Amino acid sequence: MPLMFVESVAPDVMLGVWRIEESVEEFFSIVPGLKDVREEVGRLKSVQRRLEVLAVRSLLGLIVGDGVVLLHDADGKPLLENGMNVGISHTKGCAAVIVSSCRDVAVDVEYMSGRVERVVGKLLRDDETALTLLDKLLHWCAKETMYKLYPKDHLALADICVSAISGDSTSGRIIAKNVQRDETLNVDYVVFDGFVLTYAAL
Repeated sequence: MPLMFVESVAPDVMLGVWRIEESVEEFFSIVPGLKDVREEVGRLKSVQRRLEVLAVRSLLGLIVGDGVVLLHDADGKPLLENGMNVGISHTKGCAAVIVSSCRDVAVDVEYMSGRVERVVGKLLRDDETALTLLDKLLHWCAKETMYKLYPKDHLALADICVSAISGDSTSGRIIAKNVQRDETLNVDYVVFDGFVLTYAAL
C-alpha cells in the first residue's frame, strides 16, 4: 500500500499523501471503508480520476474516519459534513489531503515536469524571479495553495506574490502574499519522489 504518510504538520493540522500505484479494484480490496463510494466512483469515466478519488477517500478515512461526507461550498472549496476544514489536491500518480477542525487549510501537489514552462509567462509577476524548474514549480504550487486558501477572493495569479523561498531541494518555506488583502503567510513545501507539494493554514 503506497500510503506515503499521514502526520501532524501544525497544531490541529493533519496532512496525508498517497502515492497512487494501485488499480481501482486493489483500492477496494485493501481499504474496506471505500465500499460506500463504489457507485460514485463507477460513474467516473476516467480511470485516473477514479484512482484520484479513491486515494483522497482513503486518506480522509485514515485522518478523519470512514464514512465522512465530502461536500463543496458555493465557491467550490471542499468541506466535510462534520464541520472540519479540508484541502484536497491530486495529480497524475499522487493525492494529498489536509484537514483541520478550526483552521482554513489548503494543499497543492504537482508532478515535476517541464509543463510549467508553458505558463511561466502568466505565472510570474514582474517582481518575482524563478530560474530553475524547481523554483518555477514552487511558485506555481504556492500560488495554487493561496488560491485555494482564499476561495472567496477569486485570486488571479497577479494577486499572489511569492517574495522569498528558503530551504533546499527537499523541503522549506515560501513567503507568499495575498495582494488583495495585503496578507502575507508561510506556505511550506516538500519535494519527494518526483512531486512538489505545498500546504498552508490560516
